[in-house]
Amino acid sequence: MTKVERQQYLELLETHPAQYLRIAEDTIREYPDDTEGYQHCADYYSEMERYDEALCCLDKVLELDPGKIAIRFERGTILSCAGRYQEALQAFDEVGPTDREWFGDVMLVNRATCHAYLGDLEAALAECAKVADDYYFPSLYGEFGGTKAQIIETVRRVATAVRKD
Repeated sequence: MTKVERQQYLELLETHPAQYLRIAEDTIREYPDDTEGYQHCADYYSEMERYDEALCCLDKVLELDPGKIAIRFERGTILSCAGRYQEALQAFDEVGPTDREWFGDVMLVNRATCHAYLGDLEAALAECAKVADDYYFPSLYGEFGGTKAQIIETVRRVATAVRKD
């Protein structure tokens, strides 16, 4: 696929999700040992909040290509979206140290989000302490978004509320 074709295909997920899924499933049928179709199916299922199906697709990607670094991070993100925060932290732990650097502050904020929802304020704040002071990123997949200060405020609020429950 050319860059333009790839972009047009990705836009299908937003505009015509059923067609996007059909293409992904066709890709899997035609190339069952290639990871691309499984990744696209995972994107679809994640977007539709069908997290277990998305995770099955990502597990197949890892079975076919254990070296795909982004998939381990994506697994953690999907587990977090599904409210499976302890499992999400374990998935983030599977991302190697070099790869963690590649994901940088986004990884730390994802981890802080999980710790906060588990009620572990100390661990969440420890993750936040490693985030760059000039950090800003919108919330895309349920992780806390905003500036570092806004994220810390949200971490405190969420972890405190979870502890009270």
